Amino acid sequence: MPHKSHAQGFQLVGPPSCSVGFSGHRALYFIMPTAYAWGMRATSVDLRKRIVAARVVDGQSMGQIAERFKVPKGTVQNILERYRDSGLLAPKPLNGGRKPAFSGEALRRLEQQVSLHPDATLAELRDRSGMGVSVVCIHNTLKKLGFTRKKSLYMRTSSAGGM
Repeated sequence: MPHKSHAQGFQLVGPPSCSVGFSGHRALYFIMPTAYAWGMRATSVDLRKRIVAARVVDGQSMGQIAERFKVPKGTVQNILERYRDSGLLAPKPLNGGRKPAFSGEALRRLEQQVSLHPDATLAELRDRSGMGVSVVCIHNTLKKLGFTRKKSLYMRTSSAGGM
């Protein structure tokens, strides 16, 4: 984790083993405005309301709003566009990630195919599934279901844990 130090609206960022500042003839730190050091946190609804009010009621420009609230101009633009397009001030919900290729009935069919044909190869299981997925996808799904490859058979992992 880089070392961080705030000073008058700016943040010095650099390696944790060094003191804040410069060392010798090579700069170890770069200066970044504090507003940009927030990371990926959502802007609060209160601040979003104040940004929209500054634009709608006060008629301030995006640059003025960004300076006033010490946020990036792009953030101001995104908030105002979201408000203009949907009337919403709340941040967008977080993405839940990629949806699994096998779910519901397809997952049950794959599990059944492994039970009926424990010696089937991954390619055979893929072909029997009827899904347009890779062999790696089949492998990862079987791994999540608790199947392991034992010699020529797929078997569920034992919960006993003995050798």
